[in-house]
Amino acid sequence: MKSYVNPLVREKLKGLYPGKEEKRLVEEYYKRKIKLSLLTAGAGLLLGTVSFIGGRGNKIFSEHGEILREAYDGNKLEIPAVAHSKQFGDVDIDIVVDQRTYNGEEREEAFEKTQKWLKQVMPGTNESLSCVREDLVLPDYYEECGIDICYGSSHYDLINENGRVRNENLKEETIVIIKAELIYGDYSRSCTFEAKVYPPILTEEEKFQRDLTQVLSDENQRQRQEETFRLPDRIGNEKVSFSEKGDKTFLYIVFMGFLAAALLYRGMDSDLDKLWAKRKKELLFSYPEFIGKLALLTGAGMNATGAIKRIYHNGKNGKMNPLYQELGIFVRGLDNGMLEEQALEGLGKRCGLPQYRKFCSLLSVNLKKGSINLKKLLEQEAENAFADHQNHMKKLGEEAGTKLLLPMILMLAVVLVIIMVPAFFTYQIS
Repeated sequence: MKSYVNPLVREKLKGLYPGKEEKRLVEEYYKRKIKLSLLTAGAGLLLGTVSFIGGRGNKIFSEHGEILREAYDGNKLEIPAVAHSKQFGDVDIDIVVDQRTYNGEEREEAFEKTQKWLKQVMPGTNESLSCVREDLVLPDYYEECGIDICYGSSHYDLINENGRVRNENLKEETIVIIKAELIYGDYSRSCTFEAKVYPPILTEEEKFQRDLTQVLSDENQRQRQEETFRLPDRIGNEKVSFSEKGDKTFLYIVFMGFLAAALLYRGMDSDLDKLWAKRKKELLFSYPEFIGKLALLTGAGMNATGAIKRIYHNGKNGKMNPLYQELGIFVRGLDNGMLEEQALEGLGKRCGLPQYRKFCSLLSVNLKKGSINLKKLLEQEAENAFADHQNHMKKLGEEAGTKLLLPMILMLAVVLVIIMVPAFFTYQIS
């Protein structure tokens, strides 16, 4: 235990709990500290494990490589997955599975709005239709307007009806006219878009991922009326298999658990510092009253030790602040036969403040040399203590005023806004 005990912690515990065994205080503090930290880390580990096991049980893929679609009124599924290929390794891909659709009339909508919408979405990841290198986005249905859309192309070898851009062998830019047929019931309207196709800038892996995305989209469209979505086993000449991306939530939970444990371990020292600062503040505020009572009792004829005992016995039944705890240790030490000089020295060390050390030193000197001038010295010390207390309270008041300065400035700014804004608008209107 001694090898890792912080000396400051030992000193603060000894001061906060006077009269108790130091070794036991330190052991109990660190045992509680380590226990709480381990419990927090264990809770994080347990929750992370439960999250991991729960995630493994919630599988979307079937054993036969099928995904159950949502019902007609359900939502589109977007499943993060990993495609496994011998040549390209593992490729991250988002598998999109649309909900099952009804065969019937679609909702009514204006063709003009659909045409404007197509002009915005058709470029996809391209900057515009005037510079096409990636696949175009050619939606077959505009949900907001209820319009079905069919496409035609002037160069099917470059851009097909699905928006697939096959520019791998393209040498120079080529203009392709895309015809979109907007269909609503028995009515239709044709509109054309001009796309300028450029040669691609792709790596082999990017080409594979693009092909993978397109095949998945084609299969999704082909199997729209089926209850399940069967994943393809080949992309071109490359054999592929799929698996769901592992859920990493449990790792985050475990990390947060250990982080909370570390913060808790450090936070207990912070709490101890706050208790120590509170104790010093209470001792400082209690000193003027204590020294004043002591000067009054010694002036009435009591000796210093008897006066301290009287102060302790009169105040011990009230609120036990740190001063009366220390006085209790002082009185019990005298009752057990401890020398007054030793008891005073211990009192000054335990309190730890200069005022108490000066007071204990004053009484110790008078015990050795006699107490002829003790009354006068205590009265002077009481006057100094009250003066210091007044200065300290004045300083605290100034600090409080400084802290209130920013809120007052903000309030002034709000008031100015409330006054000036209506005046500004009134001036503009006039």
